[in-house]
Amino acid sequence: MNLRRTLASWRIVLGTVVAWPIALAWAAQGTWVAPLPGQTVVMSERPLAGVEIQPPPSLGEARIDRVRWTFRTDAPAPALKAWLCQQTFCLPLAGRQGETQHFSGRSAASPFRLRFQLPVNDHDVDRVRVSAGQLIIDYRG
Repeated sequence: MNLRRTLASWRIVLGTVVAWPIALAWAAQGTWVAPLPGQTVVMSERPLAGVEIQPPPSLGEARIDRVRWTFRTDAPAPALKAWLCQQTFCLPLAGRQGETQHFSGRSAASPFRLRFQLPVNDHDVDRVRVSAGQLIIDYRG
């Protein structure tokens, strides 16, 4: 009977020790969300660098896990090119919404910037308004 109580006690202790790091990892995760400022993109040979998107000041040493984005345009513009940039690293975006882990491990406390270009050879539209956008950064502390 003593052996059963001892084994039961050890199971509780081991279960607590194993669950404890998981609880810490869960507590250290977070997400910050930023609305993207609306901007007009005109036909150009060079990309337009948008406004910096500042993270909350409390992120400290947090690292990025995943980045998601979404934005709309006021008119169809199939030739519109977009990049998501953080410092000198820029990632071409495959569409008006999506997600990536290409920023994984980078600082969550560094600002982002969206860059857009409407190439000169797109004769359907000479300007487009980008709006209703959002950037979502999942991070781990």
